[in-house]
Amino acid sequence: MTYRIILFDFDGTLADSAQCSILATQAAFAAQHLPVPDAAAIVHSMGIPIETTFRSLGAAALSDAAYAALLADFRRYYSDYTADHVRLFPGIPALLATLKAQHKTLAIVSSKRNARLRDNSARLGIDGYIDVCIGSDQVTHYKPHPDSVHVALAALGYHGAPEAVITVGDATGDIRMGQAAGIRTCAVTWGAHDAAALRAAEPDYLADSVATLQHILLA
Repeated sequence: MTYRIILFDFDGTLADSAQCSILATQAAFAAQHLPVPDAAAIVHSMGIPIETTFRSLGAAALSDAAYAALLADFRRYYSDYTADHVRLFPGIPALLATLKAQHKTLAIVSSKRNARLRDNSARLGIDGYIDVCIGSDQVTHYKPHPDSVHVALAALGYHGAPEAVITVGDATGDIRMGQAAGIRTCAVTWGAHDAAALRAAEPDYLADSVATLQHILLA
């Protein structure tokens, strides 16, 4: 199978942002005088927008106004911590360069808001490889709903065979999103969810290294 379009998740797939998310989440919950979630729970929730996950992390009882303040605090802390705690995984720049050299169309479909996603991509120097960025504020339904895939393909003007499209992500929500959209899926094991959880989601492929991922995407 030759893949023409590759849809990447961002956090935990292209970029190692776990520590940034942990620090920002814990600081935001502390600022709102809420019990501070532990690191493992925060990492496991990555890949789903904070608009959804923060309720399950201990903020379920907050009013809408207080919840909005919690989200605003998180975004402020995340911005503060980004420079020191968000970086590309080793091998990702070379992978993206290789894919573009092979005339692949690359997109990012993320649970981040679009402005933050674009800012992170530019700061990390990968924006030149990416044809379209789709953030959580550009879709009606969050992952694992297939809306992000549909919006990305529409933005790319793609109306071809779904078999030529693959999504790559580190969380089971990424895999379920791709499956719901009828495209191929590849899970990577260096992010939020471990190999056992990802395997249980039944992706088409499972990559435990960037080299393996490159082989899959160029096969």
